[in-house]
Amino acid sequence: MNKKRNWAGLLSIMLVIVLSPSTVFAAGYIVRDGQPMAEIVVTEEPRSSVKFAVQQLQQYIEKMSGARLPIFPPSAMGPGPENANLLNKYPPDLARKPVKIYVGESYHTHHLGVTDEGLDWGAYRMVSGDGWLALLGKDIDFMPMGIWGRHRGHMQKGALQKWEEATGDHHWRNPMGGLWNKYNRDFDMWAHDQKGTLTAVCGFLHSLGVRWYMPGELGEVVPEKKTIELPEVNKTVTPDLKIRNLSFAKYALKRAEDEMIWSMRLGANDTYGFRAYHGMAAVTRPQQNRDNHPDWYALYNDKRDVESRTPNPCLSSQELFEENVDYVRFVFDMFDLPAISVWPDDGFTAMCQCEKCKGKDTPERGRKGVLSDYVWDYVNRVAGEVYKTHPDKLIIGGAYSTYWLPPENIDEFSPNLAVHIVNARRRYNIPEDVMEERRKAVKKWARMTNNKVITFMNHGGGTNTPRLFAEDIKALEGLIMGEDMWGPYTGGRLTNPAFTHLNYYVSSRMWWDTGLDINELLAEYYENFYGPAANEMKAFIEYYEMNQQAMRGINSAPIIRKALDLFAEAENKVDPESIYGKRIAMFSKGLNSKREWYAQIKDGRENPPEYKIAKVSGDIQVDGRLDEDFWRELPGELKEIQEGGDVKYPTRFKIGIRDNNLYFGVKCMDEPGDTVNSANVEKKDDSALWYGDVVEFLLETPDRSYYQIAVNPDAVVCDLDRSRGLFFQWDAEADIVTVVNEKEGYWAIEARVPFTPSAQDPLHEIIGPVPSEDTPWFFNIFRQRIRDEGGEISAFSPTGQKTFHHILKFGKLE
Repeated sequence: MNKKRNWAGLLSIMLVIVLSPSTVFAAGYIVRDGQPMAEIVVTEEPRSSVKFAVQQLQQYIEKMSGARLPIFPPSAMGPGPENANLLNKYPPDLARKPVKIYVGESYHTHHLGVTDEGLDWGAYRMVSGDGWLALLGKDIDFMPMGIWGRHRGHMQKGALQKWEEATGDHHWRNPMGGLWNKYNRDFDMWAHDQKGTLTAVCGFLHSLGVRWYMPGELGEVVPEKKTIELPEVNKTVTPDLKIRNLSFAKYALKRAEDEMIWSMRLGANDTYGFRAYHGMAAVTRPQQNRDNHPDWYALYNDKRDVESRTPNPCLSSQELFEENVDYVRFVFDMFDLPAISVWPDDGFTAMCQCEKCKGKDTPERGRKGVLSDYVWDYVNRVAGEVYKTHPDKLIIGGAYSTYWLPPENIDEFSPNLAVHIVNARRRYNIPEDVMEERRKAVKKWARMTNNKVITFMNHGGGTNTPRLFAEDIKALEGLIMGEDMWGPYTGGRLTNPAFTHLNYYVSSRMWWDTGLDINELLAEYYENFYGPAANEMKAFIEYYEMNQQAMRGINSAPIIRKALDLFAEAENKVDPESIYGKRIAMFSKGLNSKREWYAQIKDGRENPPEYKIAKVSGDIQVDGRLDEDFWRELPGELKEIQEGGDVKYPTRFKIGIRDNNLYFGVKCMDEPGDTVNSANVEKKDDSALWYGDVVEFLLETPDRSYYQIAVNPDAVVCDLDRSRGLFFQWDAEADIVTVVNEKEGYWAIEARVPFTPSAQDPLHEIIGPVPSEDTPWFFNIFRQRIRDEGGEISAFSPTGQKTFHHILKFGKLE
């Protein structure tokens, strides 16, 4: 122990001497006039990630200058033992070049007083002296433990049998079943390895002007430098965000190695145990638990949700709670994970209807908070119980969907509870007041968890939002410990990389330094990546960023046309055979879906069915009876949704208008004496509504495409604005009353739906002018009838598909 202290003390003294700001050393060169003046020095038995770092340094110095730096000792790049000895010694007098670049920890870096002490979460050091440069970080090989799958077949056979033996009477999914995906045989590297030295090398190359904007050679920029001076540098670089996960990096896939390498160059670290979503699925998905413990699952319409692909839990079940705690403790003990997810399976949007769960939801908080108190009470109780036995481990809950807002029934979380917030920042350009409310929620989560907050950025495909991404990361500075960024990929390769690469690049740069000037970062990108088309691509990308959400609707043709015209100006600026032309051609390919959509909508809909709104005369009392003279005839009729044929249970309707109100009357015929299926929902915006009988009104105005209002036989309503991503935040403020007559076999809807030409309040009422020949609306009406023996779906304008949401098939309303 004393010797260790003395060694550490000696190193600290040497560090002061060697790295003192007053140290002066003679100028040196790494490369001079295309000739190598330095050699790369590495320990004799470097780790795999250090070998790769050496290769990267050698490769890009040669690309820049034409000079290939020798590696010393040459044997270091051969296969080494599984556990490398970082302090191997070799005779320094065998060196051949005047300048040494020490890559990774070695005898020499220790002698110089440069160590990896304190370099956590990927931090690194770049230090130079008289004739030397040290590039290093903490390099630790990940060592899997417990029962995990060596490959897909192994998990399905040998490992699965061992897992079942280990878990005994419990039926849980193995959270490490896909761990093999995190290992690359060719590189002998795990995604979970700590690769600080590689990050140091990439940081040094970045300082020389090398850029990796996108996977593969097409995405890199390498400046020409025939002379590279030995820099005078002494700095430690520490990331502002500790956790920096990129979901697309699939280490096991040979075809995805470009993406894997790119993620490493960007400084991502894929921290073990922190990529944790929907962890309760390990307990709720196994078929044995569905069969043996139906009370663990949510009750809808008097049936337990045991048949869904992602079954919803009953969080009032004490047995489920105890099982979840047992699972978490078992996994902590077997795999030594730092964190485990206790997060309901995907699609948990409807409240369990059992007696124990009644009253635990908070519908007054809106769609994002309706289940917050219910879900987070459960997660916090699990965390508190686990804290008794594993106080040094974290439980991760997810702020997602109907439980995105912080709970109001908990004053202080268990100290081991962390929060994964889905889309804490913008995917699209949304109103600033909406974004400000989102930031307030993140701040509250940070307070409740002592800043144990990780954001999960699910930015989707085809988005190009670099400036918004940067602004939001900067706004979250100091509130979050890291981020997990998910975007679309196919077989491990980025889907539509032209659109997604800049999101990843900007985000990863901001993860390391939230203070970066986004204007300078993007200006450099446009100049480097598009050359003579820099200004034109800047104009196109900025326009696309601010308008991409508006390009989705049927009325978006002028917006898409302008975007395509801006892009065409960029295309005309470059030689198609040049590197810039190839990059823009890739972007052009990514725009094909927009071109196809534009071709469909530029001339409007083709012969849509029309419906003439009747002017309302006389009083209408919205009571569901449809007994006023206005409703004497219901001229509209629904047809089978795909083929347009007759249906067994007809539905007729009429639409009227008076002032700024639409009136809907709908009569749904049913089997006399049959009981309608209301799915036992009672509260507005409860997604369980769609488990039963529903009539939906889809309304597109010249201003919004489109609104959705769903009504069940008990007059429970779900209303959404799909045009601006507001969804359940929007309220139609409609008067809707239903009447059910089971004896005669029908149920009816009578509704008054207000609209306004003003867009001042986007969260309330339909926004649009009075429907007319010059300003028509488009619409569809659907009916869903659900029974055990089968159902029936009908529509005013058949879509040719089973889905309601096909806006090109909307009928014309004038």
